[in-house]
Amino acid sequence: MTIALNIRLDYDNFNLVSQEQIPLKGITGILGHSGSGKTSLLRIIAGLNANASGTVKFADTTLQNTDKNIFIKSERRNIGFVFQDARLFPHLDVWGNLQFAAKRCQSSRITIDEVISLTQIEHLQSRHIGRLSAGEKQRVALARAILAEPKLLLLDEPLSALDNKARSKMVELLRNINLRLDLPMLYVSHSVVEIQQLADNVLVMENGKVIQRGHVHQVINQLHESVTSSQTIQTSLSLKIQQHLPNFGLTQLGFINAQPGNPRLYANVVNKDINSHLRCYILATDISIVLQKPEETSVINNLHGVINNIQRLSRNSAQITVNACEQDFLVKLTRYSVEKLKLDIGKSVFIQFKANAIRSY
Repeated sequence: MTIALNIRLDYDNFNLVSQEQIPLKGITGILGHSGSGKTSLLRIIAGLNANASGTVKFADTTLQNTDKNIFIKSERRNIGFVFQDARLFPHLDVWGNLQFAAKRCQSSRITIDEVISLTQIEHLQSRHIGRLSAGEKQRVALARAILAEPKLLLLDEPLSALDNKARSKMVELLRNINLRLDLPMLYVSHSVVEIQQLADNVLVMENGKVIQRGHVHQVINQLHESVTSSQTIQTSLSLKIQQHLPNFGLTQLGFINAQPGNPRLYANVVNKDINSHLRCYILATDISIVLQKPEETSVINNLHGVINNIQRLSRNSAQITVNACEQDFLVKLTRYSVEKLKLDIGKSVFIQFKANAIRSY
């Protein structure tokens, strides 16, 4: 399935214009600063903004065509929506909110009990909405949306009000739901980390237009300079869990499809099964460059590579791209360091970073 868009919506400060074919497989992230048009795009797909002109086609169904006066109302689009503020019915308890959604679904291929188990809200069923935490409200809102059995689920920054622990739990829940139900999702966020951990493919928006698109690692590793900042320049990659070293509090990681002789990496202990894949990132400021192979150093991860790009970021800093083990690593250095080490494209170097620099959230 795909969502085919050819739409326009005019605002005072910018125009939203989109001509996109979005494959609906897995989770597609929509990334951008506040005001870039992300939420408006979701609302048009959901049928919540009738002011947009143009066409919206979902699989083989035309949801909107202003030239032919076609507009299918939101409640008939079979598209679920999880809002940033949950929007639960405050006069009902959790069970009442779920029952409301279940009664409105005619097919009922999935039961309330199955959804409660899937979203891990068994202990919340009799809880009043006003007594739920932000993370609990979002899990209930997610369960309610799933009970409508949509063919597509839209999520508009549902984790923005959560702390890191609750956010990490929701990311795992969403991944599991996507896989278990084969439910495609469009996920809006301004957080590069959320998108990196959750999305399979990414659209990047700015001023009402899509400026980048592609696989999550590819897009984040080449993130447009207008979207990124020194805090979000990172190397996004997936690694394979090789073994746990509990005596040292470390997990040994390998490159997926590694060639014989490829070095191992070490991260702080990761709670995942052996041979499972870990989606992770390394901030550009956490990687350093040396010219000779480090022999006596406390920095545990060392890789040989070749510089394939140098980009000036500001008067004082530069971004170096080093290809090591067939993976591009982004490194942020001062321009003084670049000149001191005489770094240039094609130069052989070693990159190094600590175990705690490999982050999975």
